[in-house]
Amino acid sequence: MSEAGRGYVRRHPLAGWAAAVMLVGGLERLLLWLFYEPIAYGDTPSYLRLAGQISGLRFSGYDGTRTPGYPVFLAILGGDPRRVMLAQLVLGWLVSILLLWIAWHMTGSARMAGLVALAYDLIPAMLLFEANLIAESFTTFWVVLSLALLVALMGGRRSLSSLGVAFLLGVAVSLAGLTRPLFYILPVWFLPFVYLAGQDTLPRRLLRVAVFSLAPVVMLGGWLLFIYRSYDMLSPTTMGGYQLVQHTGAFFEYLPEDSAGIRDTYLKYRAAKIAESGVQTNAIWDAIPEMTQVSGLSFYGLSGELARLSFSLIRQQPLLYLRSVIEGWIWFWKAPAYWRPEAFPGVAQVFLRGGVLVGRAIELSANAAFLVISLSLVIWPAARRRLKPTKPAVAVAGLIWLTSIVQTLADHGDNPRFLVPLQMLVFLFVAWAASNFKPSSSSNNMAAR
Repeated sequence: MSEAGRGYVRRHPLAGWAAAVMLVGGLERLLLWLFYEPIAYGDTPSYLRLAGQISGLRFSGYDGTRTPGYPVFLAILGGDPRRVMLAQLVLGWLVSILLLWIAWHMTGSARMAGLVALAYDLIPAMLLFEANLIAESFTTFWVVLSLALLVALMGGRRSLSSLGVAFLLGVAVSLAGLTRPLFYILPVWFLPFVYLAGQDTLPRRLLRVAVFSLAPVVMLGGWLLFIYRSYDMLSPTTMGGYQLVQHTGAFFEYLPEDSAGIRDTYLKYRAAKIAESGVQTNAIWDAIPEMTQVSGLSFYGLSGELARLSFSLIRQQPLLYLRSVIEGWIWFWKAPAYWRPEAFPGVAQVFLRGGVLVGRAIELSANAAFLVISLSLVIWPAARRRLKPTKPAVAVAGLIWLTSIVQTLADHGDNPRFLVPLQMLVFLFVAWAASNFKPSSSSNNMAAR
């Protein structure tokens, strides 16, 4: 680098970190594109099937098992796995740049911002997930973009521009919800922060809230209306009953005799799943064909009936349900790596296995730090005095906590995967806390002595 270039970087430290993030992230993703392959999982066929329906302009036959965000994304890309992987790698590169900008605004430190952004690129589990043909990487983009727009809105001053940012934020949170139904909570959680952004008068605050709410009401509300009119379910998908059985299936034997057909069929598949894997998780997906046959119900009718039976079981056995919820909540923080080691040659495979283990240790440490710090802020006034929580920090921490609770109340399946779109928000919060921590006055006095 020339002397002029080094001088520019010294005067503008964020520019140097931005160059490093863009270069490292771009090179890594190029290598991944050249030497890795798209990875399909159990959810992939259903996404591709719905993408094919959309591509064929047969949306009227859409079965409601998935929200449309990811299938539309796949349809736009023609459903080609390599093309989808490339698009997700590009979006991941943009996520790293957005994280740099968000972390800079939250911490005020170019170095801390650069480390957060590089963590996303250098932790293998995060990078390798972008090759997976499931919705999490696409969701991550919309969640991180939503947070970037919220931070921009909080820092904005001109009313006209803030209305434009508020509208874009409404679109982004809506697309997050339409990609992963769990994030239907996003516009609800962000709403008070949109109201509190800036120093505007009450009418302007209300106008900003109205502009922000437009897209969620139309897009998310419209999708709920479609599912309700088509399947008589007030839910983002038609899968709610099956997902609840991931909890209640553990104590399905408590169902009464008038549900014996459904009960005994599920218990048979539950026993087989436990014999195979040691847990009953996901037994419901194997049981559906026989359960529909035994009950005489359609796929949608069975989902509704299982929801009814599950709610009845939860009322009868609240402690068993609570135990399942707590277990699912703990699973949420496990930070696993979803990748295929065998897709890499021997040397690279060994290197990446080690990197995955180190990266997982870093993620688990960050998750533990997040829980300790955020809980301390709630219960310990001294922590609030030292850290002085900002609105962006509260927005991030609250979203993570809310998501961790909502996801496990509704489902007890692949809970660790639900954290993937929020894992970097955990890093953002921990980085903010590290940057803003102020030692107590007693500690300062001891140091002076």
